[in-house]
Amino acid sequence: MENKVGFCTTPDNVRIAYQTLGNGPAIVCLPAYFVAVDIWPLIPELKNYVEAIASYHSVVLYDMRGAGMSDRNRTVFTLESELSDLETIIDHLKLDKVILFGWSMCGPVAVAYAAKHPERVSHLVLYGTYAYLGKYIQEDIRSSILALLRQQNNYLGIRAIHNLMTPKGSGDFLELMVAMFKESVTPEVFARLIELCFTLDVTEYCNKVKAPTLVMHRKGDLWVSYRAGVELASLIPDARFVPLEGDTHEWFFGDCDMVLQSQLQFLGDQVEAGKDKSTETSSLKKTGHDVFISFAYSDRDTAARIYDCFKSNGINPFWCEQLAAGQDYPELLGEAIRNSKSFLLVVSDSTDNSDSVRKETTIAHNNKKPIIPVRIKNVMPKKLEYLIASSLFFDAFPQPLAQHLPRLASDIRKILGGKADKKEKIKK
Repeated sequence: MENKVGFCTTPDNVRIAYQTLGNGPAIVCLPAYFVAVDIWPLIPELKNYVEAIASYHSVVLYDMRGAGMSDRNRTVFTLESELSDLETIIDHLKLDKVILFGWSMCGPVAVAYAAKHPERVSHLVLYGTYAYLGKYIQEDIRSSILALLRQQNNYLGIRAIHNLMTPKGSGDFLELMVAMFKESVTPEVFARLIELCFTLDVTEYCNKVKAPTLVMHRKGDLWVSYRAGVELASLIPDARFVPLEGDTHEWFFGDCDMVLQSQLQFLGDQVEAGKDKSTETSSLKKTGHDVFISFAYSDRDTAARIYDCFKSNGINPFWCEQLAAGQDYPELLGEAIRNSKSFLLVVSDSTDNSDSVRKETTIAHNNKKPIIPVRIKNVMPKKLEYLIASSLFFDAFPQPLAQHLPRLASDIRKILGGKADKKEKIKK
């Protein structure tokens, strides 16, 4: 997938760095992390998400003024300056109509643009954002965070934000965030941007939005209150609101499967171009499959390779991408699991954070399906332990995965043929 980096200049002579990838209707992803051009390939979950969207769309990412590869000398911090950057990029790329994806502090900017330029926005997708955040965060908390961020060594400030955004985040991710912010933005600019996050108010713009709008928000979000998301959806005419479980502010952590599926369905992107999945979907209740493949979204590439391996070895697999857009996902996935002879669970660091995997595994367990956990990393999913405690394990590590696939296909055929000893652990 080709990535192109370019630059454009705003009317007030600020250079903005942007990146494009993929093909299809344009979707502009606003940079709530201040930078996007350098950061997205470094986070596997975010990389998978961006590449999934890019399989349907021309994705446009950019760095805010004052950060990353954009001009660093920033002194103006207003809604108008943020809008100017967005307007400049869309005009520079000659995009007649765009989809806007705004999350966190960039949601208000997306709302304001959609209100000011209704003829240029086909869809508005909002996640974990607000019309006005200030009233949902106490003044003493805001002041403390800003004071910590303004210190030359602002590690404690970044950590405070990380703990609110990603309560269950790993130390590795925290260190990545610290390194990224230190490299891409000065402590003063960082503090001014977070201050802007607290003060942006687009309440008056919301009722002027004409584009179909999707608002998604996690119920336990500690950085942007769930109430702020509900309020935002109520202010935008005919907005579709999707409440999500979890407490992670970043959409690409936790159960990002639901975020992605909600977005794809809203945009009508679920069916691959030139491929009709309706026949496969309508036949789920009539024909079963040899094995249902369950996976967290960050493990999609692994699941795809397992799926292709099974197909080439005469095994009839099922995975969620066989479903068509607009279908009832929970009902059809449950039907597919019940009509499959076995259930394969891809196990990685992401498994415990996926609500969809937990629900699918529970259905398989309740329907007494043979569950085959395939570990691609040396981890044990604690939240699923009671469901898979008596299951046969297959360890597909260390990498490369390719060296394990023939043996996995062989063992699946044995299980389907009833030749495997249920008391014998599949050999590593």
